[in-house]
Amino acid sequence: MDIKQIDEIMEAYVNNQEMAGGALFVRQGENILYRQKWGEVEFDSIYRMMSLTKCITAVAVMICVERGLIGLDEPLSTYIPEFKEMKVMDDERYVFEPEKLKKLPLMLLTFRMDKVKSKPAQREITIRDLLSHSSGLQQGLVGLLAMTKEIREYKTLREHVLHYTKHCLDFEPGTGTGYSPLAGFDILGYVVSVVSGRSLAEFIEEEICVPLHMKDTTFFLSEEQKPRLVDVYKRKNNQLIKVTGTKDDMAGFMHEKEICFEHGCGGLFSTLDDYANFGEMLLGNGNFRGGQLLKPETVELMHTEAPMQHLEPEPGFVWGLGMKIRQDPKKANVSATEGTYGWSGAFGTHFLISPKDDLEVVFMMNRSDIGGSGSYISAKVEELVFGIWGKDKNE
Repeated sequence: MDIKQIDEIMEAYVNNQEMAGGALFVRQGENILYRQKWGEVEFDSIYRMMSLTKCITAVAVMICVERGLIGLDEPLSTYIPEFKEMKVMDDERYVFEPEKLKKLPLMLLTFRMDKVKSKPAQREITIRDLLSHSSGLQQGLVGLLAMTKEIREYKTLREHVLHYTKHCLDFEPGTGTGYSPLAGFDILGYVVSVVSGRSLAEFIEEEICVPLHMKDTTFFLSEEQKPRLVDVYKRKNNQLIKVTGTKDDMAGFMHEKEICFEHGCGGLFSTLDDYANFGEMLLGNGNFRGGQLLKPETVELMHTEAPMQHLEPEPGFVWGLGMKIRQDPKKANVSATEGTYGWSGAFGTHFLISPKDDLEVVFMMNRSDIGGSGSYISAKVEELVFGIWGKDKNE
């Protein structure tokens, strides 16, 4: 493989109307190896980060951990008392089985959270549980049904977070795993706000964006930034259809209309270069151009700590603290080397750090039907990058 293949394949995606535009950044150590864009985007274009927001929210939490404001093993109720007495699903109807997903539309017709049989949880949810997707909150059939059925009309982050206290958990905290797309990191974002005395937006701006020179990363776009926001598309009949501003924009819940609070799970906007700065900090073990944002041991904890090592979210993957780790690339059927960590966003954004290769990868695009970790375009980017620059390329 060589660099020319990246351009050829990405240009083919644009010409075949598989993406309207995209951009890729690759760094190895202190050297920028590759920075290119295709289609209808510029280098200063602003993208919807979707779940790449979670990585930044996780760093915000770990900054608070270092300052003694948050304890990883402290109960969530220490910071939000309303979560003290959660209940766990105890209802055969909602025990997760893959075949039940086919019946989801019918189940939605009759589903009511207050009718789900439940019992008191044996222990409380901890901050570590939320960071490692092992809290039981919104991580099974009950969570999926509730997330699909709920109408989100909350006016404040606190109001939004507290509605989860009425949910029952899909499993006992710390005993299972499964992706929590919304609840976990929205709650963590609110915890940061509670302990810091600042809004999540203010905390991320002052403690992460300013030190890392991330001038276009925000929950709320300015009038100057709005024209640089890329359009969102979906593909139908082999053609791209613009869906900006429709229910397909931002998964139909965050920026379908103006939001009034910050979603730590997926509400950030950013640019290729801004997010590359964030990755540079992690690649540098918390150091960004001479300034230490996080301690090296904190960064290492984030990408090696997986409390539920025996429970894989997907074959070959494990959770870190706010990161998804490629523990067994062959089993995971991915091209990245062992120990590579990062995240993917629902609209095709993709971010990876490979400690083994000293490599950072940031890929940006916005297509509403492409999926996050399941995006075939992101998988191809990963294959190309690690095929060219990965240390395992000749193995």
